[in-house]
Amino acid sequence: MSLAVDSARGLVYVDAVSGENPPTGYTFGIINVTTHALVKTLPLDVLSGPMVLDQATGDVFIGGNTTIAIFAGENQTFVRQFSVGHPILSMAYGGSASPDILFTSGTRLFAVNPQTGAIVGNATLVSNADGVAVDPTNGRVYVGMYPSPLIAVLDASSLAQLGTITLPACCALQLSLDQKTQTLYSATGTNYVFAVDAATDTYLRELKVTASPQNSTNFVAADNVTGSVFVASSPGGNVVEIDGVTGAVRATFKASTQVAGIALDTKTQELYATNYHQLTVFGIYGGHAYLILLILAALLIVASVLVILVVMRWRESIQRKRIRSNAQPTEPTFPGAT
Repeated sequence: MSLAVDSARGLVYVDAVSGENPPTGYTFGIINVTTHALVKTLPLDVLSGPMVLDQATGDVFIGGNTTIAIFAGENQTFVRQFSVGHPILSMAYGGSASPDILFTSGTRLFAVNPQTGAIVGNATLVSNADGVAVDPTNGRVYVGMYPSPLIAVLDASSLAQLGTITLPACCALQLSLDQKTQTLYSATGTNYVFAVDAATDTYLRELKVTASPQNSTNFVAADNVTGSVFVASSPGGNVVEIDGVTGAVRATFKASTQVAGIALDTKTQELYATNYHQLTVFGIYGGHAYLILLILAALLIVASVLVILVVMRWRESIQRKRIRSNAQPTEPTFPGAT
């Protein structure tokens, strides 16, 4: 499951897979950050994938395999979706640095216009393009090039390549930017996170997340209020809070299963972590945690029922049309897909 936190509007968005394996469908859930209640569940017409938020409008972009779906924050409904023709690995939104959605695929970074769905730019990198982050202060976009120890630096509006940042060891993976300090953090797939100065595009320091070299860092979220960095590590369900300057471990939060994604609400100072059939919420005031488990089984069950009902009604409609027209069966497409 992926998630995005809209601190300004007090909402958390989660996409999920309905049912077990194979999945029966994909769903989109909306959660109130104050009550932690599930506000709404909607069928998702694309695969469950990475999500990014336009902070200005509240719009949510969901990358489902080769398709991007757009959920309008203003009226709380899906408004359009379009195919980009490339498998989507990671996404970021350019914001004030660029009006485009940025996504990585293979060895390339793409820019797509969210209004038309047209790809308006791309850049080919020297290695696989993984995590992506945009710095609105300097107008640059950073791309982790896993499995190399390199972070590509590009102009966010033109995707012109400006250079690379070399990390001391493998590997540049998921990225998160502390906009207040212009410090970029990279998960590595090892038990370290590396910090980079985005103002000068230079390497700063390493942060040791776990004592065991067998652990790997998967997801990272920078807190521009406290200067902490939150890192999900595996194996296990640990999320580690680290001081971004000193590298000292401030706290360790434990989820019940392996964490699949993290996002921070800087307004409420709560950390959201997705794990198996759950959304775990950690209160991080002063390094002391409180824990709330939002069991998403209800989300999955409701979503599964919604999907099944929609498919059943749609199939009944198709059957009636076939009987009336005596037409040959045609391959169905999910309602609302384009």
